[in-house]
Amino acid sequence: MDTHDTEPVIEIVNLTKRFGRTEALRGINLSVGAGELVALLGPNGAGKSTLIKILDGVYQPDSGSISSRLGERSIGVVHQDLGLVPTMTVAENLFLGFRGRLRHPRAEADATAAALRRVGLQDVSPHALVSALSLGQQAMVAVARTLHRGAQVVVVDEVTAGLHPHEVRWLVDQLRHAASNGATVVMVTHKLREVIDVATRFVVIVDGLVSLDKPAGQVSYDHLVEVLSSGRSLSTEAGTPASSTSDSGEVRCTLTGVWAGAAGPIDLTVRAGMVTALTGPLGSGLHEIAYVVAGLLKPTRGTVDVARGIRRTCVPAHRETEGVFAEETVAFNLTAGAWRHWLGPGGFLRVRRQRRDAQAMAELLSVKTPSLDTKVSTLSGGNQQKTLLGRALVDPPDLLVLCEPTRGVDVATRREIYAQVRRVAAEGTAVLVASTDFEDIAALADRTGVLDNAGTIMRWVERNDLKQLLAEFV
Repeated sequence: MDTHDTEPVIEIVNLTKRFGRTEALRGINLSVGAGELVALLGPNGAGKSTLIKILDGVYQPDSGSISSRLGERSIGVVHQDLGLVPTMTVAENLFLGFRGRLRHPRAEADATAAALRRVGLQDVSPHALVSALSLGQQAMVAVARTLHRGAQVVVVDEVTAGLHPHEVRWLVDQLRHAASNGATVVMVTHKLREVIDVATRFVVIVDGLVSLDKPAGQVSYDHLVEVLSSGRSLSTEAGTPASSTSDSGEVRCTLTGVWAGAAGPIDLTVRAGMVTALTGPLGSGLHEIAYVVAGLLKPTRGTVDVARGIRRTCVPAHRETEGVFAEETVAFNLTAGAWRHWLGPGGFLRVRRQRRDAQAMAELLSVKTPSLDTKVSTLSGGNQQKTLLGRALVDPPDLLVLCEPTRGVDVATRREIYAQVRRVAAEGTAVLVASTDFEDIAALADRTGVLDNAGTIMRWVERNDLKQLLAEFV
C-alpha cells in the first residue's frame, strides 16, 4: 500500500468477515487520512457493503481491527435512503434524536446554518422542508447532519444512484468542499466518471481484498477501468453454453414506439432462445418498459405485439414490495400464480404433485430453508430472491422478464441465478433482463439496449462489444 501524505485518522488492519462459506472480506488493509476524498470502488459482491456495515457497527468483523485517533464516534455513514424525514425542516432533521439538541429555535437555526455552510449549502434555509429540496441537496443535508453529530470521517454510500448527471456533479463538488473544510469523505460509487476529477485517492476492492490503493496523481483512468474489469466476468462460465446470438429465434414480443414511465419511444424485439437486456440509469424507465413486455403495465403510447398463446412471467425489481408474500411459506411463494399447472380432472388441485415440483425447484436453485413450510420472510435476501425466480420457472414460461435479478444477493447466489437463466434461454425461453448492474448484463445478455437519462435507447451493444460498455458503468 502506498504511503499517503496526510496523517491517518482511520486504520483498518487485516479485516475479515465470513458469512457461512462465503468470505466477504479476506484481509482488508486500509488507512484514511484527514481531509481526503477517497473513492471506494468495486463490483457488486466485492465486499464494499460488508466493510461499510462494519464501519457503521452493523456487523462485527471475524478478525482484524479498526482504530481511530479521533475516537469511536468519529465515523458516520450516509446510506442511500438518507434517513431524513421529508415533512420536517432541515433544522429539525439535523437535531432529531440528537442528545446535543439546543432546544432553542434560534440557536438551532444558527447551528444548522453553520453545518450547512460547512458542506456548501449556504443558500439552503434551516427552516426549509426537506421535501422541498432536490435529491442532491437532501443528500448533502444528510452529510451535514453526520458531521454536525461529531463524525469526522463520512462514508457516503451510493447516494448518487438515481440522480440526474448535473446534480451528481454538483453533489460531488459539495463533498469536495466538505473535504477541503477538514472532513474526511469516503465516497462509495459504481461510477468512476463521477469521481475521476475530484477524488484524492482511489481504492478498489475486488473479491474481499484491496486490489488498488493509490493517490489520484499516481493512477490513470484506463488503469482503474482495467482493475475494475478484473472483478467482472465478461463471458459465461466454463462449461455453461451462452444462449444464441442469432436473430433466428421466434419473435415472442415486439414494442413499437412505446412510451412508459420516463422511457420512450422504445422499439424492442424479444426472441426465443436469446437474452435481450436493457440497462441505463435509475429513473430512465427501463423497469417500466420491462413491465410492459411482461404484460403488467400498459404503455401510454405505442403498440405491443405478443405472440399468440405464450405464457409470460416476471421477477419484479423490488422483491419486498412487489415480489414475495412475506408471511406465506416457501412452498406457497414457489407455486403462487401457477396453480393451473397442477389442476387435475374436475378442477381439483393435485397437491402432492404441486409439493413435489416446489421441492424440486427449491433444490434446483439451492434455496436454503429448514423446510418448504418455513415463512419466506425468515430466509436471507438471497434465498428470497431465488424463491422468487423459482416461482417464475416452476411452470416454464415462454417469455421471462427479469428486473434487477441479483439485487442484494451474494456472489455465490448470483452464479446460481445466472446459471438457471442461461439454462432456460438455451431451452428456448425468450428472456428480457432490465438491470442497472453491469454484472447482470455481462453474465447474461446477448444484446443490450442502453438507455440514456431521457429514457431513449442510445444504441444496441452486442455481446462481443460488452467491454466498451464497462466504461459507462464505472
